[in-house]
Amino acid sequence: MKVVLDTSAIIYLNDFRKFDETLSVQDVVEEVKDKITAMKLSSLDLKITEPAKKTINEVKKVATDTGDLEKLSGTDIKILALAKENNCTIISDDRNIQNVAERLGINYISMFNKKITKLIKWKKFCKNCKKYYEKERFCPICGEGLIRTPIESKEIKSY
Repeated sequence: MKVVLDTSAIIYLNDFRKFDETLSVQDVVEEVKDKITAMKLSSLDLKITEPAKKTINEVKKVATDTGDLEKLSGTDIKILALAKENNCTIISDDRNIQNVAERLGINYISMFNKKITKLIKWKKFCKNCKKYYEKERFCPICGEGLIRTPIESKEIKSY
């Protein structure tokens, strides 16, 4: 199995021998700060590669559609794009990554938590004005901070 590792996968997994190929992006390597994980990283046969801008933009579009974009880091977006380009499985417990991966048709494995069971579409909501918004952080009408709330939820049948 070909896999794309996020930082938490490198930190918490101990046996990488079951994977045929392990890939990641340079940003993940740069996120590794502790010595033990750095030693583990140096012993891995990890292929570092960057996804194409076109695929990154595709991931961003889907993440915008699902309402997950603001919760995904640049590294998360690159990991999703890399998995899409290389037909890999992502190893990540991040539910926002899993939600976008599901929409993109990317397989994923959760290390500690259960995989997501529902596809969720998020929007931002003003409690005062009772209105939904796409990208704003504050309500343009009353100035209240917006909360992220699910507006659509669909069971995943293949988990």
